[in-house]
Amino acid sequence: MQKSPPTLIFSAPIRSASRSPAHPDVCQHLGKVVQELVDTEKSYVKDLLCLFDTYLTPLQSQTFLSQDEMEALFGSLPEMLDVQRVFLQTLEDRIQSCPNFSSLESPGQFKNLLCSLGGSFLFYADHFKHYGSFCANHIKVQKVLERAKTDRAFKEFLEAKNPTNQHSSSLESYLIKPVQRLLKYPLLLRELGVALPVVPGQAVALRAMEAVAAHVNQMQQICEDFGAVFEQLAAEQTGPHRQVTQISMAELLLHSQVVWLNPLPGLGRRKNPGSRSLVLFKRAVVLVRRDSRVKRRLVGFTNPPLMGAAPRSADLDAYSFSCLIPVSAVQVRHGDALAGESLDRRGCFWELVHCPPEGEGPETVFQLCSRLDTHTHTHTHTHTQSHF
Repeated sequence: MQKSPPTLIFSAPIRSASRSPAHPDVCQHLGKVVQELVDTEKSYVKDLLCLFDTYLTPLQSQTFLSQDEMEALFGSLPEMLDVQRVFLQTLEDRIQSCPNFSSLESPGQFKNLLCSLGGSFLFYADHFKHYGSFCANHIKVQKVLERAKTDRAFKEFLEAKNPTNQHSSSLESYLIKPVQRLLKYPLLLRELGVALPVVPGQAVALRAMEAVAAHVNQMQQICEDFGAVFEQLAAEQTGPHRQVTQISMAELLLHSQVVWLNPLPGLGRRKNPGSRSLVLFKRAVVLVRRDSRVKRRLVGFTNPPLMGAAPRSADLDAYSFSCLIPVSAVQVRHGDALAGESLDRRGCFWELVHCPPEGEGPETVFQLCSRLDTHTHTHTHTHTQSHF
């Protein structure tokens, strides 16, 4: 397995279509790509089923992996398998609706079929975003698989499931297949677009799948940047009203850069506010400030005493402040009173208020400014305010 997670960047060049080849050549190429799409989809679904039958289901009856480790390995795979099964059936139905598919003689006869296939990608594009949390956990996957080098029971289990020691049948190989498949979709759509670029919806389908890849890239980046912070903050939650025991990337709703206007003493001057990352999950809000000094030297910085703020550790040296607030303890107020601040007029002033349960500390108010061009929703159907 690679030491760093695969980066889902589509850089394959699109060949010029200004000179159209002869009809027979175009038809042959289109038929070949469409058949490859369906055949490789069948193989992919079969691989997912093998992953479940060979590894996931048997592992559920073992005890050498914790629940968190199982979640890291398999995460949203059940939902992904459900989506892929239905998607495969949809592709096969589209092919079957064109009974003379193998004997089409002109590019124009392919238009309806390709338009229908493009519509399938458009319909399932949002469903493919389940891949985001799975790919974001790839760093954790590597750590779990490393355990097989030192955990005898885990090593013996993997050897028993792959007695011939073939890499293609290893758990490692199966777990990278979803990433590889997500990369394959835009490449196939590009091939169809090059051969027949005038099909309505074909370019839209390609853009939709590239948007899925961008979403997955963003999830990976957030996990790389803040994964250690999320784990530490969840581990530090204590008290009888503890509500957040772990933070799952599958629950990520929004990531945004905000300006913190009233930083705590020792974190910066009000006249020079800095950018902070605000990350919204279904059950928690995380506010993080990166330590600008970390580029010059890796030094710790002790968080000021604040309810919900996690103490520093070696893993968090890159951050001068981090705070987790359960959604149930959050209030959001409009920031009209802050309108006098001399910041970009595109900014939206607001207050994030931490209201801990009675007896667990005072109310804490974060005065923030969000720039309208820095919000990134990880799920397009979610609106931030509805979760506060």
